[in-house]
Amino acid sequence: MPASEFLAYGGADAAHGVDVDGTLEYLRRNGFANGYLQRAREALETYEKRRFTFEPMNASYCDFCFMKLMGGEHDRLKDGRERCIRCSRTVLRTSDEFHEVFSSVRRNLETAFDISVTVAMRVRMVNAKEIARSSGERFEPTAGVDARVLGYAEKTAGGYSLFIENGSPKLAAISTIAHELTHIWQYRTWDVREIERRYGERHRLAVYEGMATWAQIQYLLFTREFEQADRQEAYAAQRTDDYGVGYRLFVERYPLARDGDIDADTPFRHAYPL
Repeated sequence: MPASEFLAYGGADAAHGVDVDGTLEYLRRNGFANGYLQRAREALETYEKRRFTFEPMNASYCDFCFMKLMGGEHDRLKDGRERCIRCSRTVLRTSDEFHEVFSSVRRNLETAFDISVTVAMRVRMVNAKEIARSSGERFEPTAGVDARVLGYAEKTAGGYSLFIENGSPKLAAISTIAHELTHIWQYRTWDVREIERRYGERHRLAVYEGMATWAQIQYLLFTREFEQADRQEAYAAQRTDDYGVGYRLFVERYPLARDGDIDADTPFRHAYPL
C-alpha cells in the first residue's frame, strides 16, 4: 500500500470518518508529541547534514574519543596522551564493568552482522605496557591525535585471546572490543594462507585491519553512536598505514549504512571480501 494511502485503510469508506488533523492535535495536547522515535529521526537528520573533520593546525583532541579539547578541562596521562573529562568519567575500573561491556558488544556485533563470535576465548584487562609490547607499537606523544592501540586479539595453539588496556574509557573500550572481535571472527573463518595467496602476503594486514576498522565504525553507527562513528571515520580516512589504506578499500566496496540499519551487503558475507 502506498504511504499516502495508509490512513485511508486501503481505500475503505470508513476512512472518511477519520479526522486526521483533529486526531493529531488531540495527541499533541495530551503529551504524545516529540516521542523518542521522532527525536531519533531528528537526530539522524542532523547527523546526516554534518561531517566531522579535524582542524589542520592548533587544535588538540582527546586521544580516546577524538573530541576537540577546549581550555584546560582534560587530563594528561603519564605517557603524554590527553583525555577529555567525559572519557575520564567513564573509565572502566573493575573487571565486572569490563565484562558487562564486553558481553554487550559481542551480542550487538552478532546481531548487527548476523555472525557468531561466541567461542571460547580468554578475555583480560592488562596494563598499557603489555598492550604496547604485544602489539609491537612504539608510542610517542605528538600534537593532535595520538590514538595508541588499546587492545589486541590473537590466535595461538592454546586458543583465542582478547586483551584490552585496563583503565580504558567506556566508549573507547567499546570501539576496541568491536574491532578485536572482528579479528576473532576472521581467525575462526579465514584461512590465512588463502588470504595471502589471493591478496599477497604484504597486503594481509591491510585486509585484516581494514575490515576490522570498517566493522568498528559500522558497529558504532548500528548502536547509534553517531558522533563517535563520525570521529572514528575521519581519523581512519586520514591514516596512511595499513589500517587507513585497508579501511578505504573496504568502505569503497561496502559503503557505510549511516542510518545504522545494516541491511545491505557486508564483508562478513564473503570468504574473500575484496
